[in-house]
Amino acid sequence: MATTFASAFGLLARKSAAAAASPHHHHTSHSSHASHATRREHYCRNDYCRSYFWDVVPLNELFFIVNVVVMPSPPSLRRAARNPYMDLPDPRPASGPPPPGSADCFFGGLEDLGFFPDVWGTTDGVSNFTLIFSTRDGYMSRASFFQTRLQDCPFQVITFRERMTPLAKYTAISPASVSSRGSSMRNCVESAAAIVQWADLSTTMSISNVGEHMEGVSREMADRLSNTQWLTREPIERKRIALVRGRPDINTGGPVYQAARSLGLDLVIIDDPGHWLQPNTSYNKQCREAFLATDMTEDAGVVNRIIKSLNAYPLPIHGIFTLSDNFFVTVATVAEAMGLPTCPVSAFETAVDKYRSRLLQDSPGHTARVSSVHELNALLSVSADGKNQPSFTPTYPVIVKPTKGWSSECVSKVTKPQDLALAVEKATNRHGSSAVIEPFFDGPEIDVNFVLLKGEILFCEIADEPPCQADANDATVHDTFSPEALTLPSALPAYEQEIARTTLRDILVKLGFDTGIFHVEARMVNSSCEYREIAPGVVDLVPKAAPPPERPVCRLLEINARPPGYRVSVPSRHTYGVDYFAVRMLAAVDDMERLRMVAKPFSYASSRTPGAQYWSRLVYIPAPAVGTVTESRISPSDELKLRRPELAKHIVLAVDYTRPGQRIELYTDGARTYVAHMLVCSRVSRQEAIEVGNEVLANYQLGLRQD
Repeated sequence: MATTFASAFGLLARKSAAAAASPHHHHTSHSSHASHATRREHYCRNDYCRSYFWDVVPLNELFFIVNVVVMPSPPSLRRAARNPYMDLPDPRPASGPPPPGSADCFFGGLEDLGFFPDVWGTTDGVSNFTLIFSTRDGYMSRASFFQTRLQDCPFQVITFRERMTPLAKYTAISPASVSSRGSSMRNCVESAAAIVQWADLSTTMSISNVGEHMEGVSREMADRLSNTQWLTREPIERKRIALVRGRPDINTGGPVYQAARSLGLDLVIIDDPGHWLQPNTSYNKQCREAFLATDMTEDAGVVNRIIKSLNAYPLPIHGIFTLSDNFFVTVATVAEAMGLPTCPVSAFETAVDKYRSRLLQDSPGHTARVSSVHELNALLSVSADGKNQPSFTPTYPVIVKPTKGWSSECVSKVTKPQDLALAVEKATNRHGSSAVIEPFFDGPEIDVNFVLLKGEILFCEIADEPPCQADANDATVHDTFSPEALTLPSALPAYEQEIARTTLRDILVKLGFDTGIFHVEARMVNSSCEYREIAPGVVDLVPKAAPPPERPVCRLLEINARPPGYRVSVPSRHTYGVDYFAVRMLAAVDDMERLRMVAKPFSYASSRTPGAQYWSRLVYIPAPAVGTVTESRISPSDELKLRRPELAKHIVLAVDYTRPGQRIELYTDGARTYVAHMLVCSRVSRQEAIEVGNEVLANYQLGLRQD
């Protein structure tokens, strides 16, 4: 492409003076190079003139793009163009086709889309745009498709426009029609599915470098668009979906509401009266279609109350889902009663019960369930005459956790018998549930997220969870399993990742979970890798000095029949381009075609896991001390970015949880209290991502007043 760009720019340079002298001069010529077709145009408006050209680049059988490069106006004319509101005569007629020789191309079309002259017309740099086209007709699967695929692009995006609404019809044009002699840029703009304005290039760049830059843009677009379709062949039926429990705030709920809106799904919220989404404010109406106030008390009547609310709603409901662990069984029961898509109730009943899910992969006598310390003592007791032996003999270390629970709440590692009763008491006091006593599996912990369709793995992502407090050899019963970070993609060797995928997928499908998104936590026992310090202060998963004596096995820790929590869903969406909330809702309304579409990751092929656009590190920021949050003009995350700009360029996303005047404790519900999370990335190496994450953690400053 460099040769094509060089010839195009050479022609532009030679014609610049003539174009400036003749405001209505219009030059069109054609050149081909490989699979590209380049057009050169001039737009002149009285004393304001810019030369530009476009290049048609086929990406694959699904998409092609048009890269547009606009040269700055000559210095003598640039001063007159500083005022974007200057009163200049327009060579185009008020109506009808443009007269011969006029330049009805780039300016007119982009102006209609909001690219006004004050954005691109008066720049001293070289403006560049990319127009995206589908090669096929069809119906739009998702409104924010291109925005999702372009997130965190290494080329800086200044302005981005998607022209289509969800479910709308798109009519394709061919690359040949764009590059034909009769085509104009205005026609291209009007037919484009999306338009990207990139950061201006410096006029000091060589022609060759400009060509290389645009080649890089084209490669980047290919990696993001090559393996996924965004249009369905048949019209998409508009559907309505009910969400049970509307999420506690906009941080946790925002990605859900945005996904529903982009998919063209009408969202109905079912929750207790007084929920923040109940009032019919203009903002709330953007998040949901309706709010059905319902008593959500977790008793025997909650299923009937939800069904009654749905039946009373005047519009049809096509699906129902929840992201709240304690309502999985309830919602599946409602779905079955109303004939809505769902996995079996029995599968959810097993998944939410940590004891029953442990038995899916257990050896006899290794796991026990007790409802009290008294029951524990009876289980461990030996009769005075020695005839009655203990029915359960734990092999330390063991894990003690609530049968019903989440977020590592009240989960303890017990290394000595005298601490067992304390751990059981802590677990049984949480959620009023019994406690599970199970083996501690020594090995790297992993999060495995599956997108399944009738048992087929559409997408599987494995992330590494570095050691936490309770993983230490000298950990006590008071140390927690609260996560400290998450690193993507996994550093486990490919064969161990395949063991994890196969083992955990088979468990899910056997249980009845064959379609949807599932977040599974596990450990690799006898792994060939271990965590070691690889640089000062940098601990990561690396190969052991000697291979393990036994074959690696994957041990299930727990099944979450939902997307990972909103914090952990963020890295997947950014790293791979897969939106788990969209997957969850499409499965709930039985839209299998679009589910397959949204489960496609990027097509990057490099030293990283295929599909990942970079290495990423999710950093949890724990409360530094007990106290009350002080007033500040900016958030701690924004303050960090301003203070450390070299870190800011790696920060993909930062979310602060605290507000001034809020009381902060070190622990909440038996788990560490977090005050923020940040996602950082590196396109250089996994080690750099970890190092940046460590720096972010060390430099985050939350103002606290000691009471």
